[in-house]
Order: sequence, then C-alpha cells, then structure tokens
Amino acid sequence: MSHSIEIFLAAHRAMIAGIHMTPRSANDKEYFPQDWFADRVDGLGLPLMPQGRNSYPDFWVGDDAHAPVEGYEIKSLAFNHGRPARKDYDSNSTIPSGRKDGRDVFLVFFLYTGSGASPRPVQSLCIAHGDLINADHAVAAAHVNEAIRGFGSYGEGFIRDRKMYVFPHPLTVYPAGIGRCSLILPADWDVSDPRLARVGSLERVVADESLQGYRIHLDGKTPADKQTMRRSDAGQQRRFHIYESC
Repeated sequence: MSHSIEIFLAAHRAMIAGIHMTPRSANDKEYFPQDWFADRVDGLGLPLMPQGRNSYPDFWVGDDAHAPVEGYEIKSLAFNHGRPARKDYDSNSTIPSGRKDGRDVFLVFFLYTGSGASPRPVQSLCIAHGDLINADHAVAAAHVNEAIRGFGSYGEGFIRDRKMYVFPHPLTVYPAGIGRCSLILPADWDVSDPRLARVGSLERVVADESLQGYRIHLDGKTPADKQTMRRSDAGQQRRFHIYESC
C-alpha cells in the first residue's frame, strides 16, 4: 500500500545500528539528512527521484509501472540541552500538505546531535503523513510567488513576494516521540503489519476559520490585515495512528 512502512523499518534499523548522518561540509545545513534518507531508499532498491531546491517534496519514491509513487520531504533540527532547537520548521516557498499531484507525501523529520563537519547521530526520527501538518491540499497546490512592480522612487523596483511558511513539526504535535523512531499514518489506512506495533493515536481538529488572504502595508507601522472565512469542515477530527517497530 505504501513505501513508507519499508522505509521506516530501514530507517529504524539504521538508527539503532548507529549509522550517523554525515555533513558534506561544516556549513551543510540541509543535505546530510537528505543523503541519509537516500541511502536507506537505495538500500531497499526503490526508484528515487530527487527534485531541485525549493521544490516540494524533496524526493519522489517509486515508479508508476511497478509501485505507487510517493513524495518525501526531509527536515531536521538540532537537539540540544534536552530539547529540539525549535517547535516549528520552515517550508520555503511551498505550502506543505499530505498530497501533491494526486500522490501521498510524507514528512521525514530528524532531531540530531553534533555540529560542524562531525557526524550527526540521529536522536529522534519521525516519518509522518503530511496531513498531520496540513491537509488543505487544494490551497497548497494553488500557492504562487508574485512580483509586485512599481516600487521605489522611480517605480523601477519590485517586491519579490516569495513566502516562507512555518508549521509545527511532528515532534511538537507528538512530543512523546522525542528520542524514539515513529511512523504516523492516517487512521483510515487501517495498517496491519506484524513488524509494526501501534503505540497510540493522535487527533487533529480542523480550525474554525481559513485564511483567505492578507494585505501588507509598506509604511512600517500599520499591522497586516487578514481576511478569513468560516470553514465548511470546521471542528472535524482527523485521526492518525502511531507505530513503532516491533
């Protein structure tokens, strides 16, 4: 049904075997978790298709001829002083969600220790269906970056409206997963696999209103204006099951 189970089990094996993430340089802030993930997928013999920077998701896995194609977005944060560096994560220029082009997308989220060019041990790992973070698929697909022209004294400049979206990461939604290796899937998938143990459930409640738009003022003083609308699915619950390796 999904490659996520095999990938999760391979990732768990690597984590408990002490296979660390290796930065490409002391300044590497994003590639080492992607490389670690790619090694796990390669080891399973699954087709792996990386995308370019600022594309969502980072990888497509599978092929239409033999297996379903799924997306995997890779994010990581340092784990210092007994807690993650942040409670949220940045999504640059794209809105994360659990579907893209009609395909399921998963968020692979790491907490790591270490710094610089030294290997980074995996402190926590969570593979979660993207709907845990955001289930507004249509809004995510409709995202655009704009160029607003006519700016400056002579009207020759433009404002590059390239957005940064910030969402809570999976281990903020499921803090009991810190220090563990977890797989979070929609409850209606009804996963049954003898290699997995269901250890809990999560419920996410749909917000009362959706943000339809906003207006930014350039005087440096006036707060942004937001336009919202009552959601037709307000208050609905989305349920997810949490699994660990047996």
